[in-house]
This record gives sequence, C-alpha cells and structure tokens, in this order.
Amino acid sequence: MNNNLERLQKQLMGDGHAEKQVLLLKLLHEFENAPHFGEKYVADADSVPQRWIARIGALLTRAGIEHKLKFNSIRQTSVQFWSLTRESFRRHLLSAAEEIRLALELDGHEDIGQVYGSQQQYDFLRDLKEIILGAQTEVLVVDPYFDGQAFETYLGPLGSGCSIRILCSRYSSDVAGHVAAFSGQYNVKPALRKSQDLHDRLVIIDRSDCWIVGGSIKDAGKKPTYLVPLQPNIALTKIEIYEALWCDAKPV
Repeated sequence: MNNNLERLQKQLMGDGHAEKQVLLLKLLHEFENAPHFGEKYVADADSVPQRWIARIGALLTRAGIEHKLKFNSIRQTSVQFWSLTRESFRRHLLSAAEEIRLALELDGHEDIGQVYGSQQQYDFLRDLKEIILGAQTEVLVVDPYFDGQAFETYLGPLGSGCSIRILCSRYSSDVAGHVAAFSGQYNVKPALRKSQDLHDRLVIIDRSDCWIVGGSIKDAGKKPTYLVPLQPNIALTKIEIYEALWCDAKPV
C-alpha cells in the first residue's frame, strides 16, 4: 500500500484501541489534577486554569464531536459561572472517560497495554503501526537494537507526514542506509543518532505519548513482549530524560 494512502486510511478510521487507552489515561489524569479556579474569572491565557482548559479541550475534541460541542458550551458560560466551571468540566471529563472505558471493555481491550506471546508477530506489528501512524507531528523511537527492517516496517509508512527521530546503537549503520533511501524518495530526512547509554525501548509520539516495549522492536512477536503506555506524569519525565540523551548522542 502506498505510504501516504496507508496514513490517510489510518486517519479516516480514527483512534484504535491503543490510542483510546492513552486518551483514557490522559482524561483521568486531568480529572484528578484539575487546578483551583477561585471565585473571580481568570482571563490570562497563560494562567494555570486557562492552560488546563486548553488541554482538556484538545482531549475532549479527540474523544468525539459530541464532547467537543459540550466542552464549547461549558466554556462559553465560564465567564459568568467561573466558580462552578471547574466541576462542570470535571464531570464532562469523567463522562468521556467512562464512555471510552466502556467501549474498550466491549472490544475486549479494557486492560491498559497489551502482552504478546512468541507467535503474535502480526498482532504486535498491527498495534505498533497503529500507534505510529496516529502521530501528528513527530515520532521518536528509542531502541538499542533497532535495525533497517524495523525502520521499513514501522516508520516507512509515515512517508513525509511527520518528522522522524531514531536513537539506536548496534545497527545504526543498517538504519542509516534505509534513512538515506527514505530521504531520497520523500525529500525528508529522518534524524538518526547513536548512543551506548540506551536500555529502554520506547516509542514517543508527538513529544507527549510514551509507549514502553518489553524487548527490541525488531524481535517483537518472535519473543514474548509487551506494549504499555506510561501515565502522563511519568511519560513527561521519561521524555525529558531521553531528550537529554538525544542531545548527547552522536549523529549518524
């Protein structure tokens, strides 16, 4: 399938169960960490309440058009009923979270993350590609044993749709060959760096969603593994750590 067509098809299909699991985690995180609004309306866009409202607006839009419309309705009355707005938003967050939770349960994906046996190569490939194709701006793969075949399988379908960064080690020369071919076709060069200080296997989407993989991506499905999203606060810490490692890593 043409790479751009595969990515477009993913966008038209909407979120899969893996992305819904991340959205559920984020909705519950914002529900539990809603800031105090106070009694008087705060108009400053950089204030804690307004930044929180902006974040949940993006999440609720992702949850569906009906949640977007309800969010806009609450926001329109926030100036007049500021002291009550916080709880109105929290009720909406919880309602959206429960709707997603029920949908996941009905699909048999109520457990956050997924464990794969040694003969589930296709299931792992399908789920990880779904996560990667859902990226809007950037994908960062961290894996000491990431190789050229893994690049072709998981990152090739992105085409020129978003930026790609790869932090690897042992097979960096092999990956470099695939990066060169990719760049020649799409006129977009993925960034490739090499580091000896890698242990985790991570897939970071849009610098916000962080998935941890139980083993090397190239062997996933051949050996038992897992694919688990990190809680939002843990994900941000993990991303900061690997952004620092990226800065120190050697370009290939």
